[in-house]
Amino acid sequence: MRETDTIIVGQGIAGSIMAYMLHMQQVPFMVIDPSDSNTASRIAAGMFTPITGKRKTIQPLVLQQIPFAVKTYKAIEQLIGCSFLHLDNVYQVYNAASEQNDWIAKSAQCDYSPFILTSPNRLPNIKQEIGACEITNSGWVDCGLMINGFADWLNRKGALLKAEFIYCDLQIAKDAMDYQGIKFKNIIFCEGYQAVNNPFFKENIIPCKGDMLTIQYDQVGMNRIIKKNSIYVVEKENGIFKAGSTYHWNNNNAEPDEADKALVELQLAVLLEKSYSVINHQSAIRPTTKNREVIVKQHPDNSRMFMLNGMGTKGVLQAPWSAELLVKLVLGNR
Repeated sequence: MRETDTIIVGQGIAGSIMAYMLHMQQVPFMVIDPSDSNTASRIAAGMFTPITGKRKTIQPLVLQQIPFAVKTYKAIEQLIGCSFLHLDNVYQVYNAASEQNDWIAKSAQCDYSPFILTSPNRLPNIKQEIGACEITNSGWVDCGLMINGFADWLNRKGALLKAEFIYCDLQIAKDAMDYQGIKFKNIIFCEGYQAVNNPFFKENIIPCKGDMLTIQYDQVGMNRIIKKNSIYVVEKENGIFKAGSTYHWNNNNAEPDEADKALVELQLAVLLEKSYSVINHQSAIRPTTKNREVIVKQHPDNSRMFMLNGMGTKGVLQAPWSAELLVKLVLGNR
């Protein structure tokens, strides 16, 4: 029999940051995760930027979430001894003159001007007939590197059980719970799309399949997130880039598909001037919700059960903020 305070189910972006938040509060915990390499958290490029959407808007909460996320990721880097945070501007390539006009008009507004550079240094080997602007206060997280590094740290602490969580093995008593010989008080489900199988929380998780290519391209040291239309390219290491992504709503088939690969390559053809080679093609299912609402929830009938989920395509930005809220909920439950 082993005892701890809290069990976290899932070690994706949400579960990893949840574990970090509990660690900072000196709350003993155990993480249970099957360590599947083909998850949305592990293959995501993990970008964040203050201006998003077709209407190019700034959500007020985002301006609070970005510095909080950066602070959190820097602290995790120091804790686990791994560098995965990249504070790079978004190099937004114009698709048409009308888009250029929209960005220039936005840059003239006082709320937007601190975040838009209308005359950036031109990046080489990128098709940009009309030009480009840069969006500051942006960046990306090498999610696979972060999650693997955090898993190593958990292993050194003896706080990671690499296994699939079996719901029927969870024994619930009045003041405590038991799972396969582990006795604990609280349980937090951070399962991503797998939450569709959770018998305790009946949340409406909408699957959104995304495809990502890893490519080799003859360009080194861009230090930018290259974006045009719905395609983005980030440099993972010298000459190795991640490119994506597709968005297939209500699609729960995580197998890579040649048609989806072709969609990404079609977008790359209008962005990259030189030829490239595809090193890897990955796909996974993002957990989204109907109104893009993050699930930060306490179970209505069991006050010691919690869920953190539904962060979709903005998990890197929303996970630290949401995990902080959930930690307060868990600690307040004491």
